[in-house]
Amino acid sequence: MNKIKIYIVALVATLSAGIATAQDNYRPWLIGAGVSTLDMRVPDGFGDQLKDWFGYPDMNVGFRLSAARYLKKGFTAELSFDYTSVKRDENFFPDQADATRLTDAKSAWGVDLRGRYHVNRLWEGLNWLDPYPQVGVGVSSIDSQSKFKIVAGIGSNFWFTDVVGANVQTAYKIGGGVGNDYFQWSAGVVVKLPVKGLENPIVDHVERTKVPKEKKHRKGVSKATNITRVETPEERAARTERVTKEINLYAKTILFDLDKSIVKPQAEFILDNIAKIMNENPDFNFTVDGHTDNTGTPEHNLKLSQERADAIKKYLQNHGVAKKRLEAHGYGQTRPLESNDTDRGREINRRVEINVVN
Repeated sequence: MNKIKIYIVALVATLSAGIATAQDNYRPWLIGAGVSTLDMRVPDGFGDQLKDWFGYPDMNVGFRLSAARYLKKGFTAELSFDYTSVKRDENFFPDQADATRLTDAKSAWGVDLRGRYHVNRLWEGLNWLDPYPQVGVGVSSIDSQSKFKIVAGIGSNFWFTDVVGANVQTAYKIGGGVGNDYFQWSAGVVVKLPVKGLENPIVDHVERTKVPKEKKHRKGVSKATNITRVETPEERAARTERVTKEINLYAKTILFDLDKSIVKPQAEFILDNIAKIMNENPDFNFTVDGHTDNTGTPEHNLKLSQERADAIKKYLQNHGVAKKRLEAHGYGQTRPLESNDTDRGREINRRVEINVVN
């Protein structure tokens, strides 16, 4: 196997022992640098192309630089530049290496814009492992002949810490046929920015679940008869669960500035929807529970969580929810959902929960 592939496999094996995670919402920028290879496509058949991609010893080694920006909901856009000195082109064959190696190397460079989807959003755990498919477009120039390219491939980040990791990826650049199409491998270091993280992270879109409407079963009665249907205990339990789930889909996106209890303007839309749900269920009372991470002293966090819960309660009262239907409690750092050792865990623990009180 080609040496560069051996290095890449060894790098993946080493990084697979990592345990760290990274949080895109807090560090939306990523820069990377590393080695890159260019492997000219020679065969036409699909099976032979796969062999060429993963096994044909005609790779040319160069470098690659990249900058990426996290968008929302797991999607990232990346702009990259790569440069390679080509001595093995589509005419290179391993059994005739001396005869087919280029005397004068060709200069090759490429600029790509790629979109990624980070698959680790689909599972919990193994946050250090960050695989993704990628597609995009670009321009590549080989020996001063530029071609438009369609790019497709896969890759993965392996996070050592919340900030620093390694990247391994491969892609197929299509456009121009034999002598222009080529496979690319790359491996390097990636760093998330800003290093300290944003105080106001990117808020992913509030996802709403469609809740099926409850069917009302009514007995046949005359129009002159007034009846009041009594909700069964089972129906009330189902409604309680549905309302709690729907409210907390909104509540988990309520954010506060660091060490502050003021409701931010971008949270008002979320709270307006929560107030609407509460007013549609006037027979329910609610508790607003504030929680923090472990930054600061326990006493300070307890006070801060109570102030945040009171701020949410006051906003809801001002938007039509009766005061007697609301209670506010602060629990500080005593009820974490995740470990406070990572940015992701601390973000999850800085939360407000709203529950139905029967």
